[in-house]
Amino acid sequence: MFRARVYPIPARGEKRIKLSYTEILKAEQNLVRYIYPLNTERFSFHPIKEVSITAKINSKVPISNIYSSSHKVSIRKEEKGKARVSFEAANIKPDKDFILYYSLSQDDIGLSFMSWEGPEDGYFMLLASPSYVSRKERIINKNLIFVLDSSGSMSGRKIRQAKEAVRFVINHLDEKDKFSIVDFDDGVDVFTSEMVPANSENIKKALFFVDEIEDSGGTNINDALIQALKMIEVGERPSYILFLTDGLPTVGITGTAEILKNIIGVNKLKSRVFVFGVGNDVNTELLDRISSENRGTSVYISENDNLEVAISSYYEKISSPLLSDIEIDFTGIKVKDTYPRMLPDLFKGSQLLQIGRYKGEGPVTVTLSGKVGKKERRFVLKNQKLGREESNNFLPRLWAARRIGYLLEEIRFHGSKRELVDEVKKLGLKFGIVTPYTSFLVTEKERHALDAAAPEATRAFAEGKVTGVGAVKIAKATQRFKAEEQAVRVESQMIKYKEDKTFYLKNGFWADSDYEEGSAVKEILFNSEQYFRLLSEKPGIAKYLSVAVNIIVRYEGVNYKIIE
Repeated sequence: MFRARVYPIPARGEKRIKLSYTEILKAEQNLVRYIYPLNTERFSFHPIKEVSITAKINSKVPISNIYSSSHKVSIRKEEKGKARVSFEAANIKPDKDFILYYSLSQDDIGLSFMSWEGPEDGYFMLLASPSYVSRKERIINKNLIFVLDSSGSMSGRKIRQAKEAVRFVINHLDEKDKFSIVDFDDGVDVFTSEMVPANSENIKKALFFVDEIEDSGGTNINDALIQALKMIEVGERPSYILFLTDGLPTVGITGTAEILKNIIGVNKLKSRVFVFGVGNDVNTELLDRISSENRGTSVYISENDNLEVAISSYYEKISSPLLSDIEIDFTGIKVKDTYPRMLPDLFKGSQLLQIGRYKGEGPVTVTLSGKVGKKERRFVLKNQKLGREESNNFLPRLWAARRIGYLLEEIRFHGSKRELVDEVKKLGLKFGIVTPYTSFLVTEKERHALDAAAPEATRAFAEGKVTGVGAVKIAKATQRFKAEEQAVRVESQMIKYKEDKTFYLKNGFWADSDYEEGSAVKEILFNSEQYFRLLSEKPGIAKYLSVAVNIIVRYEGVNYKIIE
């Protein structure tokens, strides 16, 4: 408890207070956990105009993984033992504390393991990060081909920004990288018939090629991607295709199934295809299946977004590969339902987050292997203990979000099946995750702010539409769920979250999502002798009772109904 006297404060004035304190942070299984008390909702119902947190980490041992389970943060490793973590938001009511984890490792790839044992299965999360790499240190050289749609629909601002994005990528290639450009409308034009080194002469020629691109004609997606994939060379380098389009296939082969079959047939070297869909006229099923079946990701860019900024920012994330063809093996437990299903390459400044379920008693040894060129590297994390550490109780909700993303994708690609729909509903209700099937959890006004629940999105999803505003919103929501890194929480008048539990406002009571309507309850008067006896006998229930006065909580198999 801190007590301070601040005087004087002028009328309508402002005083800033600076607190300095020392706290000893404990490391468990090589993970250090720091909590900053940011939950101001307990003291004020008014939003805070500006919230800004900057955490500077300094260590004599190299810093490997950095992760916040509570907030989406920006992470910047400045040196091997220095990192900066930041979070900024405006006009919010902070309802949770700021939680930051970091680990230390001398290895080139640092591994961290977290677990939480549930009533049935356990949940785990694995973090893998490369150590700090300076600009002078060697990265893996890559093959890269930019496939650019220059059809008539790309005219004006879109083609100008797309060309600027291509110029950015070309100018930021390593001189030992190999590259080319495929420009397509109803036909296909290539910068070079085969990939060339990114030396100054070829860069100059490529920039001139980009300058000469003009928008016209239809959209021949099939031939453009086939041409690009045929140009990939056999070798030790990772290969990436950056594919940008704003429309549907209108020329040549236009059927989704046939295009996908042709791409898979040509992509024998397993190049990763990263897709950028611009606007609302794209075929979201085609684009998402191209990326998911070719080890890439999809990014959707609205008509009002800056194409150059969006693509350039994404390229910077994948510009410096350090480890490719990654595989992860666990001993001591049997894992299942792990996400992402297809592991990405590790890049400079990136972090792999794998989450899944497990059975077994441990201890756990994790082996991550991958390739640096032709050379295979292995990194091992040994003797990780399992347990029900309450600070890790966010893992089931995070796992559920990623699971929902893959289930929604399966439904979008292959149609609605009862068992898939039932599981999405079940997970959404238990964890308070708003999906096309659980949009009723929030108010009508709140639905419009959520891609997964917006009326046009739920209609498009129900009708199986693959193009249009609603289809793009569902595609964005699906990709977001699949890549989620924090336990999902929506801002709603109808939902409250407390650690591993979710509560819904029903008939004046905040009801635990684990409570079944109509089942027996034990009624207790708020602030009564019986109420305080409950807190004394079962102290673990106190954190849930702090959600509201009128509340129904299921705890240790009993439904407690607290009445004011």
